[in-house]
Amino acid sequence: MPLQYESLDPTTRRFAIAELDADMASGAYHSSERIRPTAIAEYQRYLHEALRYYDDRWLEEHASDLMVDFEPRRTRSGGQAAVKLPEMASRMLAEGDFNRYYMRGVAVRAIEEGRQVVEVYRTRLSMEPRAESAQLEGRRLPAIEVLRYLRGEEASDPAVTALGRPNSGLSVRLV
Repeated sequence: MPLQYESLDPTTRRFAIAELDADMASGAYHSSERIRPTAIAEYQRYLHEALRYYDDRWLEEHASDLMVDFEPRRTRSGGQAAVKLPEMASRMLAEGDFNRYYMRGVAVRAIEEGRQVVEVYRTRLSMEPRAESAQLEGRRLPAIEVLRYLRGEEASDPAVTALGRPNSGLSVRLV
């Protein structure tokens, strides 16, 4: 089931796509090492399409064929071993990338519309959410801080730094 993006509409999509396009134009876009090097451009196209028309679930379905089969892991002895990619790897990648650009789109939109704040909410039902995630639900954060952090700058507010973590189930919405 895709995450529930409460502020996902054509306007937010335009801002999210503009953020992705800016990253690609500036070279700031970072591709996961779990994507085959020969498939990065195709994944970027899928991410762009997902932001324009679809959601993270659609991206997951299309990204699964673009992923490596194995990844290196450190062993207890300090060496490295090749291990099979976890089954949920494509879901985590798709959710993380889509949600990151969605949140950036929401933050830019909030700033452009003079709202200045966004609210943290849970995008996925969780019977036992992590305590740190549950504490953030409902918090209102300065949109500019959220945007700067998700663009790669340092953030001083721990609530902001919790956003964009893999599998957190958290996102932001307009208020």
